Amino acid sequence: MGGKALNKYGITTERKSTEDFLRIGNQIQIIIGLDLGLITHVTKCYHTKDSHGDLDLLIQLDIDHNINWRNYIEFTFKPKAIHNNGGVYSFDYENFQIDFIPVRKSKWETAKTYFSYDPLGNIMGKTYHKFNLSYGWDGLFYKFRNFNGRLTENILISNDPRKIFEFGDYDYDRYLDGFDYIEEIFQFVQKSKYFDNEMFKMENLKHIDKKRNRKRGTYHLFLQYLEDNQINRRYNFHKNKDLYLPMIEEFFPEAGLMNRLNDITIRDTQNKIMSQKFNGDMVMSWLPDLRGKELGQVMNRFKNELGDEYEEFILNSTYKEIYNRFIEIYENYK
Repeated sequence: MGGKALNKYGITTERKSTEDFLRIGNQIQIIIGLDLGLITHVTKCYHTKDSHGDLDLLIQLDIDHNINWRNYIEFTFKPKAIHNNGGVYSFDYENFQIDFIPVRKSKWETAKTYFSYDPLGNIMGKTYHKFNLSYGWDGLFYKFRNFNGRLTENILISNDPRKIFEFGDYDYDRYLDGFDYIEEIFQFVQKSKYFDNEMFKMENLKHIDKKRNRKRGTYHLFLQYLEDNQINRRYNFHKNKDLYLPMIEEFFPEAGLMNRLNDITIRDTQNKIMSQKFNGDMVMSWLPDLRGKELGQVMNRFKNELGDEYEEFILNSTYKEIYNRFIEIYENYK
C-alpha cells in the first residue's frame, strides 16, 4: 500500500484529491455491490487530508465466498498490472492505486478499526507488544514462543475493538468521533497511560519493523511531531512480560488464555523432552557418516516406522532403548 505497489511493473500512479478519492471509492463500491453483492468499506483518514496516494477498500467475505480476485479485477477494471501481497490486491484504476483487502466477516469490525486513521493502528500495536500481545487487522493475539524461542502460536484474545482500545487505555468513543487533523491522532495516542515515546524511535525498533516504518511517511510525521513538541513521556513496563498474564486474563476472561497456555505449555514441555532424547546430533553420534539430506531421510523413516506410537515411545523409553530401536530399523532399511 502507500501508492507504490505497482512501481515494480513500471507503473507510477498519481495522488488524487479528496474529491476524486471519494468519487473513485464510491464508483468501485457500487460496481462490487452490483456484481457481487458484497459489503465494502473505504478506510477512513483524517478529515482535512487533501490528497491520497491510494485507496484501501475492505471487502467483507462470508466463509462460503470463493472469489478469484485476480480474474475479477482483470475482467472488471482492466488494469495495466495487479500485485498480490499477502492477499491484498493492488491495481491501477484511473491512474490511481486501488488496494482490495478481502476480510472475513468475523474480522470485519476489527479490520475497519485497525486500518482507519493511519498511523493509529501501527502506533497502538507497538504499545500492545509491551504486553506480549500483537494487534493487527485480524484482532488482538497473545504470542506464545516455544522452548526454542520460536513464535509457534498466536492465541486470539479479542476481536472486539472497544475492549481492545480499553485494555490499552485508549478512548474508543473519542476514536468514533474521528479526527480532523493528523496531529489529533498523535495527541490521541499520548493520552494512554502506557504511552512511552522511547518505544517508537527508529533505533529501538526491530530490524523488520524498522525497515517497514522507513517507508511510512505518516510514521515519520509522528516521530517529527514528538521531537518538535519535545514530548518525553516514559512508562515503566515489566521486562518479564509473563507478569501481565493475570491482567490480560482478568480483562479478557472470554479468551480463556490461561487454560490455552496450560495446554500449549504441556505440549511444549513434551516436545522439549522429545527433542532432547532424539535429535540429529544424537543420530550423527551413532552414525557419523550420516549428514544433510540423508540424515533427515533416515530420521523420518524412523518416525514413520513407529507411526502413531512415535511420541509415546520417545517419551517413555530410555536412551538405550531408543538407540536399539533406531539401529534395528536403520539396519532393516539400509
